[in-house]
Amino acid sequence: MFLLILTTALSFFGAFIPIIIKPVLSLLCMKSKQESVLQNEILAIQREMSCTSAIDEFAKHARLQRRLNKVQEELQSRVNARLSQNVKLNLVITYGAQVLMGLLMLFLIWNYKYTPVIVVPEKWLLPFGSIISWPTDTAGGISITVWIVIAGTAARMATASLKSLK
Repeated sequence: MFLLILTTALSFFGAFIPIIIKPVLSLLCMKSKQESVLQNEILAIQREMSCTSAIDEFAKHARLQRRLNKVQEELQSRVNARLSQNVKLNLVITYGAQVLMGLLMLFLIWNYKYTPVIVVPEKWLLPFGSIISWPTDTAGGISITVWIVIAGTAARMATASLKSLK
């Protein structure tokens, strides 16, 4: 029973890794105070520009426009750097977690390959009982390899149905 619960939980956790990582990344890659300051500065410059006439005070308006362009470029470069960091972190965390899950599953398969995850009446598994129980050779037993495939498929289907609800 322990193997049944463990492999099912790990399969579902592995399928939900991308969904779990999104909130974690949003906390790690939040907008910085510098970006907020730059956005406030942009709004202040735009307010000041709306109060000045481009025709009557051309020099002042041109100075404000150059300053606005400079601040917008700086803000854009900071946002691009943050988004780039977000993508890198997303890839590293997602694939790192999936590699760890895969290694853990391989470890479980290697250590428990001759132990059935669950034993059911032999009639329930006919005519595929020998395939489903391989390599345990236990009548009515479901091997860990087959159970991981079944649980992983169910977990991916659950993930896909949750994504389609959004």
